[in-house]
Amino acid sequence: MEIHIALSSDENYVPYLATAIISIIENNTGEANLRFHIISVGISLSSQQKLQDMIVSNNAECVFYDFNKSKELVGDFIFEVDKINKYARLYLSKLLPEEIEKVIYLDCDVLVLGSFKELWEINIEKYSFAGVPDVITVNHKSSINIPLDGKYFNSGMLVMNLKKFRDKKSIVKVEEYMKTYLKRKVKYGNDQAVINALFYDDFYALPPKYNCITPFYLMNSEQIEKLYGMKIFYNNGELQEAIDKPILVHFTPSFIKRPWVKASEHPLADKYLMYLRKTPWKDFKLQEDKRKLKIKFVAILFKILPFKVFYSVLKLLKRK
Repeated sequence: MEIHIALSSDENYVPYLATAIISIIENNTGEANLRFHIISVGISLSSQQKLQDMIVSNNAECVFYDFNKSKELVGDFIFEVDKINKYARLYLSKLLPEEIEKVIYLDCDVLVLGSFKELWEINIEKYSFAGVPDVITVNHKSSINIPLDGKYFNSGMLVMNLKKFRDKKSIVKVEEYMKTYLKRKVKYGNDQAVINALFYDDFYALPPKYNCITPFYLMNSEQIEKLYGMKIFYNNGELQEAIDKPILVHFTPSFIKRPWVKASEHPLADKYLMYLRKTPWKDFKLQEDKRKLKIKFVAILFKILPFKVFYSVLKLLKRK
């Protein structure tokens, strides 16, 4: 069995990219042949060589795709966008060879702690994507016309049905939507908003263990539903399984610092750094906390206040 895995990065995120890749390799050895498809948006040749050496020395394969040289495949307008790296995954159906009909796409800020074998074998022939629903506010959903009882999926881990994407020429409607969406003054998300606006009802919903985002470690199901105004989410049993036996941990921004930031409170920070030290970037220096002062203040409130009190205070702050 060959599993195709795609990631996208610029030079700044290469240490996190390498950490994600080495964690995938170590937890999938013997399960399948791994082939990594790395979308480069300015990754230096030196870093590419280090990545390739790391991957090949661990009996896996990799291919690099220079997104900046793909203008014959990608609409010119995309190169005028900030954070172009965040939109690269939308073009995997064009960038990857036609014989590849399915791919697992990952953000760089993840750690894989289990096998992808069962995930790869899930039949998504009828769907464009498989993914894990995200925690998101009502305003975010309504801004892209998703029904309030509809699911909104996190795009940090996606199984993409490239065959269906090509057959339905989905990239055409993606680009048409993006041309309008990117002109908005207020945007609640980047590629994730685009994917959900167009495909929220074309997703196979996966258990949360395949994308264990940070809020799962901080709140129970009832608290998540209340804080984000969500009506239906995973139950506490499903969330506990994700925490206890995650296949993929996604270090999304939340009320605690991420593992590569000094004094991170994430419960898997030490494990993350263990994998980081197995990469060519083992001497990576932990980052300063660059969050805005308001976000730091809210994080402190979350830490010191009971949830009910925190929720009430947060509502008052939003009114000001």
